[in-house]
Amino acid sequence: MKPTSNQFPDVSFSGENIPRSLPLPEALSSSRTQELENIFAELRLGSVTVLDGSTVKSIDTDGLELLGSICARIQGIGKPIQIQSPSITLVGACRSLQLQNKIPLEGHAGDPPHPRFLGKRVGEILIELGHLNNVDLEKGLSKAKEHPDAYLGRILIEEGFIEGPHLAEALALQHALPFVLPTEWKILDVSLEHGIPTSELRTHCAVPILRFGDTLAVAVSDPSDVYAVDLIRRATSLKVSAVVTTPEEVQRGLDLIQRASGQSTSTESESISSNGSDRFDRLLLNGLIEGASDIHLEAMEDGYSLRYRVDGRLRDVSTFGLSEGREVVARIKVLAGCDIAEKRRPQDGRIHFQEADRDVDLRVSTMPTVYGEKAVMRVLDRKAQCQTLEELGLESRNLGWLRDAIQAPHGLVLVTGPTGAGKTTTLYSVLDEIVTPEINVATVENPVERAISGVNQTQVNHKAGLGFETCLHSLLRQDPDVIMIGEIRDNETAAIAVEAALTGHLVLATLHTNDAPSAATRLVQMGVEPYLVAATLKAVMAQRLLRKLCDSCKASVALPEAVRENFASSGLSEGPHFRAEGCPACRKSGYTGRLGVFEVMQIDSALQRMIANGSSNNELREYAVNRGMISLLKNGISRVNAGHTSLEEALRAGSSG
Repeated sequence: MKPTSNQFPDVSFSGENIPRSLPLPEALSSSRTQELENIFAELRLGSVTVLDGSTVKSIDTDGLELLGSICARIQGIGKPIQIQSPSITLVGACRSLQLQNKIPLEGHAGDPPHPRFLGKRVGEILIELGHLNNVDLEKGLSKAKEHPDAYLGRILIEEGFIEGPHLAEALALQHALPFVLPTEWKILDVSLEHGIPTSELRTHCAVPILRFGDTLAVAVSDPSDVYAVDLIRRATSLKVSAVVTTPEEVQRGLDLIQRASGQSTSTESESISSNGSDRFDRLLLNGLIEGASDIHLEAMEDGYSLRYRVDGRLRDVSTFGLSEGREVVARIKVLAGCDIAEKRRPQDGRIHFQEADRDVDLRVSTMPTVYGEKAVMRVLDRKAQCQTLEELGLESRNLGWLRDAIQAPHGLVLVTGPTGAGKTTTLYSVLDEIVTPEINVATVENPVERAISGVNQTQVNHKAGLGFETCLHSLLRQDPDVIMIGEIRDNETAAIAVEAALTGHLVLATLHTNDAPSAATRLVQMGVEPYLVAATLKAVMAQRLLRKLCDSCKASVALPEAVRENFASSGLSEGPHFRAEGCPACRKSGYTGRLGVFEVMQIDSALQRMIANGSSNNELREYAVNRGMISLLKNGISRVNAGHTSLEEALRAGSSG
């Protein structure tokens, strides 16, 4: 939901070197204190003071206080100040704390909502906002009569007539309160101290988000629950400014707060007390709160170790005694459909876990070790939405070349990289883009990680004799237009993939190689004739995942001159650059979340000849780079220049490219 703003009146500046407007930092936090002070110094010299607020992407309490202080100091010396084009982040923060008189936004964008909707029925408001029509409202009301205990708003959501944020927006207007999405808009300060147990906040579906002076902004999903606001007011002795959000946003916000405070791991040993079932539920729930992609339970000589993989890195969480650890492993095997009595052989299984708004599949693998069975669970979020290729981070030439290849009527398109590089996620995004009712799309995967509408998905089952090659042989008789192969790992699968591409099918597949040029020679090493590889290969994309710098704490860094010179040919700019610092929001790691870097090699006629003639990887790379291929290193350094990651991360990802 974008803020409404009126056209800011034209202003003139005096002084040759004074800019028309000064951009605010992307992140308003204490780590940007010096930048904000520099802005104040520049503003103090100008006759008219205008700040560009469109650049702000995240805010915490310290950053908001600093911005308020700058505005107050400028106004204190008798100069006007206004923030033009405020981002939704800035608007949401100012509305949440009613800062319209302290932080002046263009067009009164920070003003509280108009009370014209106050007291109206939610259905009427939804219709007036254009989120609902009369026919669907009547259907919802009829459904509500059949379920007297159900709330109309939830029924409208469950029937697909409206979305969660639409209901939250209507409830906010009904109570004349601001509507916000704290985690999406990045106006949640996870380091706020309020002294209220997270469990109690979950009970009332409320989350404190920001503070300014003696006022605390609290996001609630039910604005009629006055007890929740009163509880926080009494516990903190602060004024409370209530805002309305969705239940899902409250849960995500509380998860981030719990993750930052360390509550999820510190309570692990305290809460695990009764049996394997309780222990499993707790360690899994904590893993989901931590944002773990994998959960490891490892047998040691004197107990079991619990580790979570977050943002690609494993982190020690807790330890169990031998008997407790064995109970948890047994519980995992029972839920995953494994043979609990078999402890000498590896086993695989799957668990569906649902709790409140959480809905995940767990891909389970057990392995016998010297001290007992180890269990690893890969977390697959059933509610995760397929990202577009642009959202994955593909842009400019990389995006254009990949799109050219996947829109071809036939041929082979490969995505390469190590395990955990996001290859399957990329192929799902590709399928989401090209699937239409006019074509038959089929996949062979191990396992199927996410259901895709309009696609026939087959899961490999080696126990039943259903391997990749068997599935593919049968699949070719199913009249497919597009085939997606989860992984090419042997000669037979490679041969079938090339044969399918040669006979008029578009084949998408993953392959384990370090860079794009290596894919062609890997297929040849698997036994595919070079001329067949040359005839079918349309494009190869190598990818890696980089850790993103935490917006709340990333700090400016002056790279040594020797470093800048060394990587200037790879596109490293003069700056500014940033390094990982560490704060509660990122669990002191300096990083939160990940982003993709890519290298796309488009196969032209010259490359076809080189592949057919057996050219080496180095020769293929040299030609591709000279033709314009953006290497993994260059793509990573472009992310460094944009302030999204550190140079160390870019070098780690680009070491092979």
